Amino acid sequence: MLIKGLRKREPASLARRLPLTSDLLSQCISILRSGFMSPSIDRTLECMFLLAFFGFLRCSELAPSTSAFNPAIHPSLSDISAHTPDSLIYTLKKSKTDQFGKSRPIYIFRLNSFISPFEPISEYVLSRYANNSSPQEPLFLTENGKMATRFWFNKHFLKVLSASGISPEHYSLHSFRIGAATTAASAGISDETIRVMGRWSSEAYRLYIRNNLNNLLQAQAHISSFKPLGVF
Repeated sequence: MLIKGLRKREPASLARRLPLTSDLLSQCISILRSGFMSPSIDRTLECMFLLAFFGFLRCSELAPSTSAFNPAIHPSLSDISAHTPDSLIYTLKKSKTDQFGKSRPIYIFRLNSFISPFEPISEYVLSRYANNSSPQEPLFLTENGKMATRFWFNKHFLKVLSASGISPEHYSLHSFRIGAATTAASAGISDETIRVMGRWSSEAYRLYIRNNLNNLLQAQAHISSFKPLGVF
């Protein structure tokens, strides 16, 4: 019911988009790890794919539509931080359900999975700092060292889909978010937990994460290994 409700609330152009479920994400990650473009861009795209999926991110929460970088509002390298030896926090500066600039943590865990997001994202951030990047630089960079925009990310996303044998016609960056929710629902994760992971309710998110990080870890573990039989 939650997935159907989400699709009803999306604009018609987005409602027709297909979900990028965990099995399709795995195909994309395989292509990137096999040497699709340059090593640095493959690594950047892998981290963007994994963060978008496991963070249930909206497009604006990962790749801005503008090319004019502003560290006060756009994703910066400092927005990824260590939480525990097995988890990271991605701090959202603002989101659709919280427009007042109140930062919000997205938890990313180490998982026993081919598509575990913890290791690639950790290594990416460490390598950026090792190359003297500033914490206030854009989180993700293009081939030219500029901030990765929504246009850039979508262009490369569609190329990776094609290389993975997936027709890109009915996919967009929204496919990561709806794909994560679809995979979670197929894996039997409760609507409450899915709403929290996707931050569909600002107040519910704040109340839930206070004492339920283990539930979020288990939910990410489920969606990393579940292979949906179909989509809603």
